[in-house]
Amino acid sequence: MSNALLSDVEARAERRRTRTRDQMRQELAEAAWRRGQDTTDPVDQRRWLDRAHRLAPHDGLIALALAGMLLQARDAEGAAALFQDLAGRFGGAEAWTGLAACAHVLGQPARAEAAVAAALRSSVPTPALRGVAAAVAGKQGWCGLDSDGVLHAGPARPVLVRLDDAPVRPRWSGLAARLPPGWDRAGFLHVDGPAGPLVGSPIPIPAILATEGFVQARDGGLEGWAWHPADPARDPLVLVRGQTFSAMLTARVPAEDVRTGRPMARPRHFALSAVQAEAMGGPLAVMGRNGRALWGSPVDPGLLARIAPAWADTLGPPPAPGTTRPPVDVVIPVYRGLAETLACLASVLASIPRGTRIYVVEDASPEPDLAAALDTLARRRRIRLIRLPENQGFPAAANAGLRACAGRDAVLLNSDTLVAPGWLDRLRTAAYSAPDIGTATPLSNDATILSYPSPGGGNPVPDLPGTLVLDGLAQRANGDAVVDIPVGVGFCLYLRRDCLDQVGLLREDLFAQGYGEENDLCLRARHLGWRSVAAPGVFVAHVGGRSFGPARTHLIARNGAVLNRLYPGYDALVAAHIAADPLAPARRRMDALRWAEERSRLGAVLLLTHAGGGGVDQVIEARCAALRAEGLRPVVLRPGRAVCRVEPSGFPNLAYAIPEELPALAALLRPDRPRFLEVHHLLGHHHEAPGLARLLKLPVETYVHDYSWFCPRIALVSRERRYCGEPDVPGCEACVADLGSLLEDDPPIRTLLARSAAALAVSRRVIAPSMDAAARLRRHFPMVRPVVVPWEGDDALPPAAAVPPGPVCRVCIVGAIGMEKGYEVLLACVRDARARKLPLEFIVVGYTADDQRLLDAGPVFVTGEYREAEAVALIQAQGAHIGFLPSVWPETWCFALSRAWQAGLRVAAFDLGAQAERLRRNGRGWLLPLGLSPRAVNDALLALAPVTQASQCPPHRPNQAGTERN
Repeated sequence: MSNALLSDVEARAERRRTRTRDQMRQELAEAAWRRGQDTTDPVDQRRWLDRAHRLAPHDGLIALALAGMLLQARDAEGAAALFQDLAGRFGGAEAWTGLAACAHVLGQPARAEAAVAAALRSSVPTPALRGVAAAVAGKQGWCGLDSDGVLHAGPARPVLVRLDDAPVRPRWSGLAARLPPGWDRAGFLHVDGPAGPLVGSPIPIPAILATEGFVQARDGGLEGWAWHPADPARDPLVLVRGQTFSAMLTARVPAEDVRTGRPMARPRHFALSAVQAEAMGGPLAVMGRNGRALWGSPVDPGLLARIAPAWADTLGPPPAPGTTRPPVDVVIPVYRGLAETLACLASVLASIPRGTRIYVVEDASPEPDLAAALDTLARRRRIRLIRLPENQGFPAAANAGLRACAGRDAVLLNSDTLVAPGWLDRLRTAAYSAPDIGTATPLSNDATILSYPSPGGGNPVPDLPGTLVLDGLAQRANGDAVVDIPVGVGFCLYLRRDCLDQVGLLREDLFAQGYGEENDLCLRARHLGWRSVAAPGVFVAHVGGRSFGPARTHLIARNGAVLNRLYPGYDALVAAHIAADPLAPARRRMDALRWAEERSRLGAVLLLTHAGGGGVDQVIEARCAALRAEGLRPVVLRPGRAVCRVEPSGFPNLAYAIPEELPALAALLRPDRPRFLEVHHLLGHHHEAPGLARLLKLPVETYVHDYSWFCPRIALVSRERRYCGEPDVPGCEACVADLGSLLEDDPPIRTLLARSAAALAVSRRVIAPSMDAAARLRRHFPMVRPVVVPWEGDDALPPAAAVPPGPVCRVCIVGAIGMEKGYEVLLACVRDARARKLPLEFIVVGYTADDQRLLDAGPVFVTGEYREAEAVALIQAQGAHIGFLPSVWPETWCFALSRAWQAGLRVAAFDLGAQAERLRRNGRGWLLPLGLSPRAVNDALLALAPVTQASQCPPHRPNQAGTERN
């Protein structure tokens, strides 16, 4: 039974319809995190923090809290895995220090030293960091630098201190010394002991002084936030420099509404009123202590009000055709990222035609190694280097390059891209394929509306060999085709000189460090009659989002608002393009070529199933593994938005509208030489989807996972939220009239029965996992003779575990507990246990239709979603005495029962369906009469797993409001 089908209880929670599932999960995670912070019981703390992490696995603050707790609980291995992930994603002293402590405990000195060095090079030496550094560095010694210019070292004073290459003599007081004036202008602090560099040396001084922040205009003034990543406890100083005078602001007010993406970030707000801004004279440059502009700077609070808007969808008259095709140069603005930039330049140098010049504009990079590498390339005349005296942002850097290549076409290319041979010639061909084309942009893995394979982005970043493969694929699939797009995308934008000369350069005064400036240029060109096109025959790899870091989302929001102010209807223009998706055929052609390259010479098997996950997916995964072992290619067909999608994943554009494109889908799959079609589930599919077998002349095998063949509600559960007893057609019609149908086309009952009978009749085999499921199917379709094939074997289970009785009976419920799985039964049992103060505690290993309602009700805990591979260990970790399946529908198999048995539990379940059949056959549990009251269920559970002594139920903490939600 699919998790997606267990949604009936959720549907009644009307108040939650306005929130997304992710928002609800985050709220539940934060509630669990607070519970973990509030408790002093280490066992309780661990399970609440683990629940929070399961609900929000990407939340750094929750992961950090869990990692710290695991380290305190002496689970250094578990803590190290979390700290390692945090350090890789976010950096920060807490993650590196925690990883070093774990490695030290685990006896991994090299790993511990590397982690301490990373912490000392990126953070001020907090007391915790000093303690770990002293333990890890030993006699070699360590060093750290705080943001006031004080050098810390241990266990003895260093013998040599240098700022860059210049030796200095700091004033020592114990094991701390103040560096001389001017220290903050150096690049690196080198500290040596008798045996060489101390752990932590060399320290990059700009990293210790860095201020991260964002500023924007607001009500004629400005507002923003800032913090010091290396020293989060310090209130940042922000310099606002105007035309008449400057002012220093201290950011003190916690900016709790700001999301930086860093778990221990402590941003603070600052603001400047309209009166103050006007007195200073704009535009206003806003900088951190290290002199670098905050993201969004410079700010001219009144600029937008002075610019007249123009409608985004206005297309001017065609421009006069040009008479020449000037040569082309490549302009690459560079800010940070040594490895990405050098890889980009190497791919460009290896691929451009003779006569093409490369202008690299270094925008005052904070990375000395990057600046030095660019100097080397410039000395060797491989590039033409333009160095800006201070950081000005992408638009200004790009304009510096565009001015340098005056009279020639130009390609604006991000420094985190990779290009393949011939890319520039093909992009140029696209740009000159019509006289009114002003810009051309290739496909990429990360290019908003030009992303491939998934148009929504989030695609893996290919390396250079992967880029060559994808570019070759694009060329074979799409050749010299061009597709109109509303605006070009700036990661790789070909600009014709005649267009650029007419339109003008990027607007440095509006878009700060970047995002949206190329959209504005393309919209200005559009008003003058120039078109922007995609060149789907070219692919350029793009890392994406590295230069702007956590400020990326803030800049996108700020500059998106600017674009919509300048060009009313801009969002609608882009939305219309996305809805029409004119690049879909180009992406599909590329996917089809890749699909053909992965065919198996032995043939394929098609598996038609739903998109809901759950037990059906476990069967699908097992079938795919078995087919691959035979050398066959498993092809999974899932429903999408009115389409049938072809899997395995990685081919998102092989999605076919059914029934219109059923012949096209058959044409794609025919060369795979499929042997037969397995119909696992039709939920979400058009009812003609199985017609694929007819077009391909395939035999069909039908797998029974639930009762969607004759029950539009899937699971035979009635309005009373229990097994319906399988009434006649009028009874089914009354049920559907009240509860609705879960089937895609909501057929009448008689139509569903006729359609199912015809489909089952043409199946060469109908496979059911249990005798019970087979019997129910035969009851409705007497002509069908299902073959019973259990999804798993029950003959190799471990012996049942004997958990010593205690004062409280712990009852484990496994899986995704929706209405059919017995959510209402469980909720009633929890409430009864609380009301009668029974020595019962319920533990759900998984999740439910409404976790918070259940948690508020009484003595219960819900772990949160788990991976299938960890299910057994997670069940065992709960120390439960018995298992309980509150399911009220006749299950066809029940994987939750299998996992509970594999974890060594005996299980109580209602006398219904495959769960009862398996319990009778196996004997590892107890059957309860269907319809037993919650009170009787709890009494039975206590009788099955007696407690050692009479006891009240565990203390129960209500939700934040202190009341139970009904």
